[in-house]
Amino acid sequence: MTKNLHLLVHVPKCAGRTIETHFQRHLGSERFWSPSRRSKRLPPEILGRKYDPTPPGPLDKIDAISGHMFGQSIEKLFPDRQFIRTVILRNPEQQILSWYNYRMMRYMSEGLYPFSFSLFLRAFPTDPVAYYLLERWLEMPWIRIASLSAEQKVALLDQTLSQFDRVVDISKADELCAWHCQDLGIPLVPGRSNTSDEWVEKTGWKPIKHSDLSEHELQLLRGRFAIDRYLWRRWALKQDIKFERTSPSEFIPRQSLRPLYQLRLRTARQFGPLGVARRRFMPRSGGISQISWLYLNYSVLGNFL
Repeated sequence: MTKNLHLLVHVPKCAGRTIETHFQRHLGSERFWSPSRRSKRLPPEILGRKYDPTPPGPLDKIDAISGHMFGQSIEKLFPDRQFIRTVILRNPEQQILSWYNYRMMRYMSEGLYPFSFSLFLRAFPTDPVAYYLLERWLEMPWIRIASLSAEQKVALLDQTLSQFDRVVDISKADELCAWHCQDLGIPLVPGRSNTSDEWVEKTGWKPIKHSDLSEHELQLLRGRFAIDRYLWRRWALKQDIKFERTSPSEFIPRQSLRPLYQLRLRTARQFGPLGVARRRFMPRSGGISQISWLYLNYSVLGNFL
C-alpha cells in the first residue's frame, strides 16, 4: 500500500503555524519536515528552488511537510509516495491587515519601530498570495512572474489548485488539521500557536482594523487583490465565479517601485518615523548620517510615487 505524504503549503497569516507546531509536537523531527531557506545571502525572488533539500532524516520516515519555503519540486524526492496537498486561504484584505499587525508586533518585540500601514502595503507585491504561490510553490523567478499577464497567472493557479486535495478558508483550519491528523494517527485538536492575543500582550500593540484605515489607505487597498480575491472566493469559498480584472495590470510599475519602499520600510523600522528620529543615530559632529540622508531622500521621493 502506497504511504501518504501530507504537504501543507503554508501561506503566511493563514493559521499554518498552529498546524505546523501541532505536527512538530506529535510527529517529531523524524516524521515532520519544515524545509529551511536555500540561501540566506541571495533573495528568494531570483532563485527557482527556494528551499534547502536536505531532509532531517530518512525520507521514508517523513509523513508531513509544511513551511513557507518549499515548492512542488520536493515531490521528486518521494517518487513512491501518495501526495496529499492542502492550502488555507482567507479574505485578502483581512489577511494583509493580519500580516501588518504581526510584523509590527514582531519588530517591536525585537526593539525596532512600527511604521505606517500605507508604507507596508506599498512595499508588498500586488496580489501577494498569487505571487507567493507562483514564486514558492511553482518556484518561478521574479522575471518569469513579471512576464505573465493577470489572466495567465489565474490560469496557472487555477490549474495548480485543482491538483490540491483541499483548499479551505481559514475558518475551516481546525477541520483541515483534524483531517490531516486522523490519517497521521495523532491528536485531532491543535493547541493555539503564534496568536494575535499573545503578541498583543507581549508588545502592547493595538492591532488596526479595516474600520481604522484612512481614505488614502482604503484607496491603496482597492485594486491590489483582484487575483487573490478571486482565488479565495473560487477555491476556498467554492463560489462559481470567473476572474474579471477591474483595472489594467500594474504589476511591473508597482514592482519596480518596491525597492524604494522596501528601503524606506527597513529604515523606518530601524530608526523610527522621520519625525521621531533618535539623536543617538546622528553623528556627534552634528552632521547627518549616510543612512539618515538616504532615508530623508527616499522619504521625500516616496511621497510622489
